[in-house]
Amino acid sequence: MTINLKELAKLLKLSPTTVSRALGDYPDVNAATRARVKQTARLHGYQPNPVARRLQKGKTETIGIVITPEQNYFSDTFFIDLLAGISNQITRAGYELILGVASDEEHEMQSIRRMVEGKRVDGMILTLIREQDPRVSYLLDHEFPFVLYGRTRESRPYAFVDMDGKKAFEKACIYLSGLGHQRIALLNGEPGFMFPVNCREGYESGHSICGLELDPNLIRYWKHKDLSSSSYHWTLELFKNENPPTAIVFQTEVANGILNGLQELNLVPGRDVALIGYDDLEIARIHRPPLSVLRPFARDAGKRVVEILLEVIGGADPETFQEIRDVELVIRETSLPLS
Repeated sequence: MTINLKELAKLLKLSPTTVSRALGDYPDVNAATRARVKQTARLHGYQPNPVARRLQKGKTETIGIVITPEQNYFSDTFFIDLLAGISNQITRAGYELILGVASDEEHEMQSIRRMVEGKRVDGMILTLIREQDPRVSYLLDHEFPFVLYGRTRESRPYAFVDMDGKKAFEKACIYLSGLGHQRIALLNGEPGFMFPVNCREGYESGHSICGLELDPNLIRYWKHKDLSSSSYHWTLELFKNENPPTAIVFQTEVANGILNGLQELNLVPGRDVALIGYDDLEIARIHRPPLSVLRPFARDAGKRVVEILLEVIGGADPETFQEIRDVELVIRETSLPLS
């Protein structure tokens, strides 16, 4: 059987205020009294009211994330792993997660404003970062704690954890060049977002390092709203080229569209065209032949994002938390030497 604060105060013959402050380690209550209050609370199973505790601390002990379903988050196992890492670490820290789902970018911004200005959360985590991201500008303007999974072009300092997309795609191109491929296509993410910028930079630097000629006709961009149909369409277009690619690098979330396009063209992955995707999604592992991939470690990144955010909430300088993580190249059966 547990007791409440008033009952604990009566048992100790102290005022409820003194007991509350003793439990909160306030220095105006002497050490001996604090120790006696805590020992009695343990013996009688006292559990503080979580709402009262949060009000006392001036914090919600809650972290917010807002996503838009049109961006295919819930069909992306990488995001599910990232969210699992975030959620597990939030729970370990004694915090709660508010996951908001917005219908579009405008609604997303409104949801963030409500969370921040309504003091519903202590900090925000942002994903799928844009080159010029109004969410970041808004949070910086309001001096509100946040961490990005990704980076943006914002000049003011902010905390982030990101995968090294540039180095990853550079690594893929260098590997394919070493296999004899000189015509490497890039099916890249939607313009306006930062990660596709990093991917293209890596693609270009990989070509430069290997002395390969860059052909703008081998670069195409898909859109989140129709990623499968657009990647399918661009795959067909790439092979209409008089000098078609012998390899494609891409983000694995569009693998279905690419594979369907290759099937229609009677091209066999790994035999007729080499493939390396970014993200070790389920399709990469179960497809036959299995796809070579650039593998980020999403769950670890999610855990680290929360660790950093708690530091920022506690007053740490965001600029000291800017981490770019390497990506592993996993070779399977779709990146064979050029025959």
